[in-house]
Amino acid sequence: MNSKTTFQWLPVTTLPDGTDLRLPLHILKGAHPGPTLGLSCALHGDEMLPGVGVIRRMLDEIDPAELKGTIMAVPICNPLGVGERSRHTPGDGVNLNVAFHEPGHSEHVEPVKGVTEQIADALRDGFLSHLNYMIDFHSGGETHAVHMLEFPDNPESLKMARAFGMSIMLKTVFLPGRMWTMAESHGAKVIVAQLGGGGFLHDEWVERGVRGTLNVMRLLGMLPGEVKAPTKQRVVSITPGHEKDLTMLRPREGGMIVPDPGFTARTAFDGQPVVGLPVLGRLVNPYDLTVRQTFEAPFARTLMLASVVAPVWTYPGETAYMLADADAAQALD
Repeated sequence: MNSKTTFQWLPVTTLPDGTDLRLPLHILKGAHPGPTLGLSCALHGDEMLPGVGVIRRMLDEIDPAELKGTIMAVPICNPLGVGERSRHTPGDGVNLNVAFHEPGHSEHVEPVKGVTEQIADALRDGFLSHLNYMIDFHSGGETHAVHMLEFPDNPESLKMARAFGMSIMLKTVFLPGRMWTMAESHGAKVIVAQLGGGGFLHDEWVERGVRGTLNVMRLLGMLPGEVKAPTKQRVVSITPGHEKDLTMLRPREGGMIVPDPGFTARTAFDGQPVVGLPVLGRLVNPYDLTVRQTFEAPFARTLMLASVVAPVWTYPGETAYMLADADAAQALD
């Protein structure tokens, strides 16, 4: 919080220990009229970095005298998840990003909602319903790195995604229950910035997030200056008919995934096709110390949308790598 912004709490409910559950909302109003851009992070409680750092920098560095419109920012969307560094909400175990529902006329409505749905309602009423545009920040959690800019298949979101400037973009469909779908239903155009994770290359990922957000704001006419042309970008689509364009590698059993020394956090940050590195990592049984599974790059040139970049304990079936064929992706110059 700084002197340029106003700060308030969005009330949610009271917890069993008597404390109030509430969500932080920062508002930066520009000197000139314009649209409202929402910035959000930690929808999943283990994904605070680097998104919180990006939002903090944005609120600190933007000059209200130059700003046309308003920035509304919720740096922590799920305080309970953050407190436990958990993807799901402690208490009811629900993923907040499936809890944004507005029931139809024929559906049964529970008189009292679970805590995750109450958080979703507070975000809807106090945040999402006020936005024209939105950038939601995610990461790979504590042990994975992600490099992708998700956007739905519409021209305005594509322009925002391109302006953000990441080299890997994922064209997707926002499903019912997602926060992004709820924001769209209230008239906002949304992109999702998946940046790094685990604190790896933190300052560089923050800088990338700030630079991308500023460029989107220039595109929207909220800040002066020309929109900087993006570098070469590749689009992987998972819209209907393209679901198989994305490949997931998962461990068959529990154990420890150890990345190959040739695959690092820098590889993930660069976002360029991986060539000549057939082995990405290995699953080691921590009891008999044998290698139980080898994760191999399935394509001649592999795009790494999400990847293990540090040794991690894993359950069977958890996602280890999210991959795409660089030569099958759409190239945007």
